[in-house]
Amino acid sequence: MRNRILWTPLITMALLIPITSQAQLISVQGTGTVEIEAEFATLAASVIVDAQTAALAQTAADKKMAALLTAIAALPRDEQSIEAGQLRIQPQYRWNSATKQQEFQGYQATRELSFKLLELTMLGEALQTLSSAGASSVASPQFGSSQIKAAREQALKMAFAHAKADALVLAVAADITLGAPETISTGTRPMPQLRAQTRGDVMAMEADRAPRYQPGQLHISATVSVTFHTHSDSAL
Repeated sequence: MRNRILWTPLITMALLIPITSQAQLISVQGTGTVEIEAEFATLAASVIVDAQTAALAQTAADKKMAALLTAIAALPRDEQSIEAGQLRIQPQYRWNSATKQQEFQGYQATRELSFKLLELTMLGEALQTLSSAGASSVASPQFGSSQIKAAREQALKMAFAHAKADALVLAVAADITLGAPETISTGTRPMPQLRAQTRGDVMAMEADRAPRYQPGQLHISATVSVTFHTHSDSAL
């Protein structure tokens, strides 16, 4: 795993909390960020069809989904990740302002497809394949990596080290000695953030080929809040 460590500038949130005349608490917060390469992308697309009956709408949606599944068969995908079973059928109405009533228009069927693309060099071709095969909509790729858990652990260690460094500075400034942590807590786990390469996410599309994508780096961040015990130097 190729990691590049970033120390994110942070306005330190710190408090000196008196307990007794001989002891205090210092509360600080630290942040750590690790960059890793994206390894795969989860792609999602849907097909939407309208028909006069629910049965006709479902049949048409199933036919379009079959075309999508056939189209992606040649792509480097994780077979176990393919999900194409979700189906929604809803009646459609239109408001008639003359009669002031809802008028039945038919049924709309929606089927959704998602799968994991294993080779990011094929991302542009995969998106173009979905569009050409009849997808009604194609969502933005969601990038991932098998190294996210390890990167998260490293980011937590960095965040704690950052918090402790700030606590030490405050302890020296207050002429007290830093003790052991009393409490340690983490913030909500943020989703990995994608940072594009300098040339952009999408390269210019050429007439005879699919667009090329450069997914860039995934940013894995962690925030840690720590409260440390302290002791007055005069009491030691």
